[in-house]
Amino acid sequence: MKRALKGFKLEWWYLVGVTILCLFKIGFAYYACNGFAFADWLINYQDGGFKRRGLLGTVFVFLYDSFSIKLQYSVFVVQAIVYILFFYILSLLFKLKQTNIIDVFLFLTPFCLWGFLSDAAIGSRKDGILWLLFTLFTYFLIKNKYSGFRENILLISFSLSVFIHESFIFYAPYFLFILFLHTGKLDFQRTIKIVLAFYIPAALIFLMGNMNPDYGYTLQLVKECGISLQDSNIFQWKENELIKTKYYEEHLNTVSLYLVSFTLQIFFILYYIFIIKKDELSNKKFLLITFFILIISTVPLFLIAIDVGRWLYNHFILFFIILIFQLPDRKGGMKIMDRSLINNKNIIFVSLILVADFIYRVPSYELGLDMGLPLKLFLKFF
Repeated sequence: MKRALKGFKLEWWYLVGVTILCLFKIGFAYYACNGFAFADWLINYQDGGFKRRGLLGTVFVFLYDSFSIKLQYSVFVVQAIVYILFFYILSLLFKLKQTNIIDVFLFLTPFCLWGFLSDAAIGSRKDGILWLLFTLFTYFLIKNKYSGFRENILLISFSLSVFIHESFIFYAPYFLFILFLHTGKLDFQRTIKIVLAFYIPAALIFLMGNMNPDYGYTLQLVKECGISLQDSNIFQWKENELIKTKYYEEHLNTVSLYLVSFTLQIFFILYYIFIIKKDELSNKKFLLITFFILIISTVPLFLIAIDVGRWLYNHFILFFIILIFQLPDRKGGMKIMDRSLINNKNIIFVSLILVADFIYRVPSYELGLDMGLPLKLFLKFF
């Protein structure tokens, strides 16, 4: 009874902490980078007809037109629900698998969920919907509940998510990969369903979507709601070319720094897989090779859309969830911390992560490596 009560209190405090963090981050992002991270949620079908990313914005505009609910309030509520649910379901995955504080630190590496704290835009973008869907999909697989009603609801959600942001189709292979890991074989019927759920909406958007619509009505609503967008915002952005090779040529010095941050993150993965979890994770080489193939498969996304860091954040977060999925199932109560965890390999791993988080951060756009906020604050004293 005492153990159950203690576990309930811990879970309650976790939810309270996550809620406060998410609300703070959403509010901060609104003032720090609302030109893209926030404004992206406002794209709708009422203004200029059918287009990519317009589903949720259509709902927000409808709520404003019908019930005078300001756009920013609708966006804040949806953002909060998405990210709080993501962190909650992620905690359930940790409870189902043999995880501990070391696994938590894996997610706090600079190119993973530490970005939730170090980058203004991470934690307010639509990518949280992708994280939530993948985490929920993983949870149902672990519980052997991905069937019937739940399967249909998720398939519908996959389709709807593409109308929220088309970039999600490039991460659909992660869903197929984890399904393969779960079944140990190719589940042809379910694979086809997932593929169709993602790519049929994508085809509709590509064939019928307006690429450069006029956002006059949306900007009028933005003004009515008292929203002050940054001068550089998504409504001013025009798609002049599909492949952005010119952008990469002009920003080669800054974008190339992603090679450094990417390499450092791979180091943490290798340390975790081959040293921390060498006895718990099987098919290590297979996991890594597949991970690199999944990254290579999204090269078109990097060429079409220039948010290099953002796309890599998605890769690392989804892959880390797969690593948790591959751990043995938990037997008995959950112990996030234990004296047996105090050993040289774990101390080195945690220390390196703390040093990395202190020294550098990985922006989601253009600049591949930047000085960490803790180091900046520290240097101000000298």
